[in-house]
Amino acid sequence: MAFLFSERGRVSVARNVGVVGAGYSDPETFTDFREAGVTRSKEELAYSTITNTLENADVDMSAIDATIFTTVDGFEATNRIERTIDMFGQSRNIPLISINTGGTGGGSAFKAAYEQIAAGQYDMVLVYASGSFDSAVEGQQIMNTAAPPLYEKPIISAIHMGALYASKYMDVHDVTEEDLALTAAKNYESASNNPWAHRDKPYSVEEIMNSEMVAWPLRRLLTCPVSSGGGAMILASEEKVRESMDEPVWVDATESITNTFLSGYRTYENFPRLETLAERVYGDAGIDNPESDIDYVETFNPYIAFELMQYEDLGFCESGEGPEYLRSGITEADGDVPWNMSGGVLCTNSGICASLSRHIEVALQLMGDAGDRQVDDPGVGLAHSWGSNLGQFHTLAVMSREGAN
Repeated sequence: MAFLFSERGRVSVARNVGVVGAGYSDPETFTDFREAGVTRSKEELAYSTITNTLENADVDMSAIDATIFTTVDGFEATNRIERTIDMFGQSRNIPLISINTGGTGGGSAFKAAYEQIAAGQYDMVLVYASGSFDSAVEGQQIMNTAAPPLYEKPIISAIHMGALYASKYMDVHDVTEEDLALTAAKNYESASNNPWAHRDKPYSVEEIMNSEMVAWPLRRLLTCPVSSGGGAMILASEEKVRESMDEPVWVDATESITNTFLSGYRTYENFPRLETLAERVYGDAGIDNPESDIDYVETFNPYIAFELMQYEDLGFCESGEGPEYLRSGITEADGDVPWNMSGGVLCTNSGICASLSRHIEVALQLMGDAGDRQVDDPGVGLAHSWGSNLGQFHTLAVMSREGAN
């Protein structure tokens, strides 16, 4: 049973919270921003996303009590969103909450919606995560704000931070470039079944290993693209969920964790804060053994070595055993724990939508509504988001069909 704590220390039982809808903007909006540009304005992208999500939930906008908008302001060049976006129910005097925690914005917004409903503040909350990258002239200077001052130069960006983790992980555990390519190939194969992946072509291990080197050991096809696209979810109280769905999807637990921005002590070989967060969330959700208790996982894998590290840090295998775990086939569509069947962030990095997408994908899988990427009868799913270019932030959420309470 979950509890909420007030400022005065009083304890109250949290209400059960479920997911009644999830969706994206139209598939053609998920394009490579640098090549195809953005195909919709911010307003059009939001309208498409929210319309599709309301349809998935079979509810009207009038049923929404509050909305949460999340983005990275710098990338979107968006301030005072309540003035620039009018499709969040503002004409109905629906409250609008803005959330910005960098790359974890989607996970943080999901958590904020859960808390608002669990506390009894609202009964139904819409979460919208944008992703258009269409307003910032140069993203490098924005990336600099997420790095320690030592790195605030044009030569260091997010890709280099990903390379720091990948190279150290490979060095400590004797991981090979082929291990990375195999992991990427699994994601590309999965993305070929996802109409919202803008990289939707399967690539062979050889093709991946022959792609352009960007920042060693990360080649072009081992790193995420920059996409447009929007995503949304609707969370609701137990009463509203049962009114809307015959087979509800419940939020069993969701938490976040924050690390210091200081970088001198980091080893870069794993994500120790994610290990800590996983222990907390598993405890809240009643998960004793993640490999046997969790049926589906979506993690934030913009640089493909991250996925191998996440197998380990989330407790699915021991440290250094990520490549072996992958090669066993467990994370394939027909394996015991299918992992990133959407193609992950590697195949669609739609801004902050990418972090909410991990939660959207888990919800759709549990609803049995994931289309050609649907896995066989999942009962419990885990969603992860990762933020800041040194990975200071993580969020996790466990969702299930039966519920923890």
